[in-house]
Amino acid sequence: ILAMDINRENYELGLPVIQKAGVAHKIEFKEGPALPVLD
Repeated sequence: ILAMDINRENYELGLPVIQKAGVAHKIEFKEGPALPVLD
């Protein structure tokens, strides 16, 4: 799973839930606007 957000704080807010669910190893986070990150 690729998670993208312009603000890393939003990802870090949900990170405890992701870790509790045991899926942190399946998620890659990219910080920045979506279109340039996808290029």
